[in-house]
Amino acid sequence: MNKIWFGESFDYNNMSPANWLVEASGIPFGLMGDMLQGGGNPWRGMVYGMTVRYPWNTEGVSCDPRDIWKIWDEFGIESARMIGYWEKKCPVKTSHPGIYATIYQKESKTLIAVASWAEQPIKFSFQFDWKALGIDPEKAILIAPEIKNFQHYTIFKPGDSIPVEPKKGWLLYIQRKNQ
Repeated sequence: MNKIWFGESFDYNNMSPANWLVEASGIPFGLMGDMLQGGGNPWRGMVYGMTVRYPWNTEGVSCDPRDIWKIWDEFGIESARMIGYWEKKCPVKTSHPGIYATIYQKESKTLIAVASWAEQPIKFSFQFDWKALGIDPEKAILIAPEIKNFQHYTIFKPGDSIPVEPKKGWLLYIQRKNQ
């Protein structure tokens, strides 16, 4: 067994982070999980290492994970270490209790998955453990790559307030400038 398919009839937009972790993701079993019902929620899914199962189209909603998989391949996610928000030593935290961040860490750059459980649009900032990330904060930049039906290309500085819509999020690289 290499993955689980939890989620038949799940309402991914109305599940708490605890339900995502314990009930929907495969993390407690050491496996990845696929989202099923209605394509899931791609932002929240990334916080748990999940995408929708391919191919999956429902009710006119495009549920194609290939653009996210492309980012995984470009980043080399298979050689990254996943550190979830639920781990005490996660080196990336957010300033808002309804915004969660999980990282996929490599030696020279890190991919941050951010998802909102806030009920309204908000702005948040990150708190970084720069030593654990192995990045000089004076030379760091946050880049949101273009991902179709997910996010537009955007650049942030580490101290910026980052806007996020309810039930959405970001996939951001934190890396050295000019890398």
